[in-house]
Amino acid sequence: MFEATHTELEASSPSGLSRPRLESAIEELSRVESHAAERRLAFTAAIDDLDDGGLNAETVTRSRTKRSKRASEKAAKTAKALRNMPKTKAALADGRITEEHADAAADAAERVSPAEADDALAADAALQPADRFAKQSRSWANAREREEEIEARQQRRWVARVARTWTNADGMLCLYGEFDPVAGAAVKKAFDRETNRLWHHDGGRDGTPDEIRTRDQRGADAIAGLLTREPATQPAKPPHPKHVLMVRVDVDRLRADGPSGTAELVDGTPLPQATLERIACGADLIGMIYGADGSVLWQGRRVRTATDDQWLALVARDGGCAICSADPAYCEAHHIDPWAPPTNGRTDIDRMALVCTSDHHLIHEQGYTLARVEGSWQLIRPGRGEKTSRAPADEAA
Repeated sequence: MFEATHTELEASSPSGLSRPRLESAIEELSRVESHAAERRLAFTAAIDDLDDGGLNAETVTRSRTKRSKRASEKAAKTAKALRNMPKTKAALADGRITEEHADAAADAAERVSPAEADDALAADAALQPADRFAKQSRSWANAREREEEIEARQQRRWVARVARTWTNADGMLCLYGEFDPVAGAAVKKAFDRETNRLWHHDGGRDGTPDEIRTRDQRGADAIAGLLTREPATQPAKPPHPKHVLMVRVDVDRLRADGPSGTAELVDGTPLPQATLERIACGADLIGMIYGADGSVLWQGRRVRTATDDQWLALVARDGGCAICSADPAYCEAHHIDPWAPPTNGRTDIDRMALVCTSDHHLIHEQGYTLARVEGSWQLIRPGRGEKTSRAPADEAA
């Protein structure tokens, strides 16, 4: 059925192409990939229409495409949702969005409705990278999903928590765990905080930490230390805000009578009211109508680096790298206007953004510019006016 397409792809070659031609080819192949994904998902949806007692769409996807169980489940769910999402389906077929965008839109559709998600999200999906769109679509669904559904999902995840250990054939102790999103976020913050401490201990940016311990070895040492370390007799230094579990909450959600609005982790995971109230019992509440709690968030030219209060505001606002959505633990506070002369940029949160270490390197060492393009942060290639997006950084700042 698709022999001609395979033949055309086989005939294409990157050999001898210039950088502009290579980049253009990558973009075009991405559109082809998206169109193929739309057709594959349409065929996937048709499997369940057969009602002939054969294998379901998820099982067929897993056996025929060699995808993982999780990826097969997601593909089957997206295929079903797209049948009632014509705008998203058309954007995927045209190559304006990727299958990742379609997956995120399908997740939002499952929580609200396919028609509403299609109308509200299809246009925005084509304007930003999939990871940023996924956060936006989660927040959109958070504001519309019924509280009972959020509570029920959190309860299911909490009941499904598990942790166990075993010894493998080589005598190594193995540790496995699954946590609900709230507990998991706190666990991840503690893990990131400890691995970051070990990275700096091994030399950090000014040394060669990977020659002392690999990233995986630091991770193992971090978990061992966190589980076996004796409680400190002296108060610990407060962790940097990028290693603190943060929750974004509309002020009306804190009302005792008739709470409304949204509450979510910075990655967009919604929090039911009961969970929010439990967390709030032992949490610091910080107003993010900037300066409302008395914190000085606008520092002007008095300081060069972002204060802890400013970091709290940036994490709450950006949720991670403005370009690739890397976790705040891997980010740095970037001055949109360079702090040094002659620009003399201000250390104010409205003139700053979180960017991961890799993207920060592109800005300062490779001459890229961070700018708003159609409502989304983009990196602009020096002298070319071209946009780029990157994958998340994988080492702590």
